[in-house]
Amino acid sequence: MMRYAWIQNRNTGQIVKWEPWQYQLDLLDLFLTCNELVILKARQLGVSWLGAGYCLWAVLFQESAKVLFLSQGEKEAWDMVSKARFIWSHLPKFLRIDINHDTKSFIDFRANDCEISALPSTDKAGRSTDATIVWRDEAANHPYGEENFASIGPTIDAGGQLIDCGTILKLDANNHFTQRIVAARSGDSNAHFKFLGWRLRPVRQEGMTLDEWFDLRIKPKYTAFQIEQEYPETVDDALRPTKVRAFYDIDALEQMLMYVQQPLQGVADINSRNGIISIFKLPMVGEKYCIFTDPSDGKDDPHATIVFHPRTGEEVANSHGKVPADECAKIHDELVRFYNNAYNSYEVNATAGGKFAQTIELLDTPNRYAFRKGLPVESKPGQHGWWTSGQTKKDMRDGLEEATRRHLIIMHDRRAIEELREIIRPEGDEPQARFGGHDDFETAWGGGWQIKRYMPLSTGIRIKSSFYRTN
Repeated sequence: MMRYAWIQNRNTGQIVKWEPWQYQLDLLDLFLTCNELVILKARQLGVSWLGAGYCLWAVLFQESAKVLFLSQGEKEAWDMVSKARFIWSHLPKFLRIDINHDTKSFIDFRANDCEISALPSTDKAGRSTDATIVWRDEAANHPYGEENFASIGPTIDAGGQLIDCGTILKLDANNHFTQRIVAARSGDSNAHFKFLGWRLRPVRQEGMTLDEWFDLRIKPKYTAFQIEQEYPETVDDALRPTKVRAFYDIDALEQMLMYVQQPLQGVADINSRNGIISIFKLPMVGEKYCIFTDPSDGKDDPHATIVFHPRTGEEVANSHGKVPADECAKIHDELVRFYNNAYNSYEVNATAGGKFAQTIELLDTPNRYAFRKGLPVESKPGQHGWWTSGQTKKDMRDGLEEATRRHLIIMHDRRAIEELREIIRPEGDEPQARFGGHDDFETAWGGGWQIKRYMPLSTGIRIKSSFYRTN
């Protein structure tokens, strides 16, 4: 690999010859000697490229070898296959065994009956496989890590190799990867444990020492909690109990996963826009529904629209993706009308909110909630929408937190549940999305849960949630 491997340097946008640092060579030795390996690491240490190269070597120089990459989702799993394919494509001709089949998730070779495949982490991923190597990348983020481990256990027992790799999730002490780390460190499992701190990489940016890079690039950008989690220097940094806690009840969110389901296919009268709109239940005659949208400009953050039944709290549809604000408004309007002229509102903050609101006015979307100074008022042209800031944002989050903890709502979309898992509350600070996360689903659900308190019934009675602001 040292002589012939080329990799992509995403930071510089260049294709470069792989030149290993000493810690990577030490890790290769562990790959070759350990049947079961657990690697806890800091970010950007080149371990994924190293793993892809090692797994490619296994299928090029063995007979009937099989490699299985498991990641949190399809896209992440495909990325490991893509790295292996890239290394293969830049090998000299005498080392490149001809590929037979080549897809995003699968490669096999004509000459030696070897293959590389990738799967997202599901409860049955890896079951009945006879893989030579199973590589679980960013193992802490696998939604079915424990179930995967049970599925691939027979493969390891029969002589295959399992490599778990990733950073830790400090907020989730019961995470499967954390349990694997603890067991490996204490000798309570057959796995060998290896920690890789951020200082192992000798050069982070040309012209800067490691300390300069850390002080100028990392400290100003991330909180102390994020640094401990993403860029730990020692294993104690990585495993130290944090003063940050999850804002939403993790156990309640875990239980909510049992309600996750796939959207209906081919729903008449609704264009899914290539999967952006998900319909879980069709509207029922005579039933009332509630809708809230967190719009986007289609560039940095995705929008989120939630449709739910106000009495049962069950999600019946949603929309999520990066589309311009005017398109978000058209989706919102379409779902409002489809769900029996659902009671609805939307965030009007920033430029995206303003453009969204303008389009909604032009569409004359029915049954909109009006909001002024914390009180619902009579609907008047140009006085609709929801301004999210200060106390309003707190009410939305506190109300949604209670609703999830008390199981007052039913979410069918795994993405929303996973997003709520990533909302943290640092000691002495406001709740916030964890390292690079979003709060689109949170805002849509939180806003919807608030406006349903004022949803008019045919009797004129308002539906109130169990959440009340206390001063």
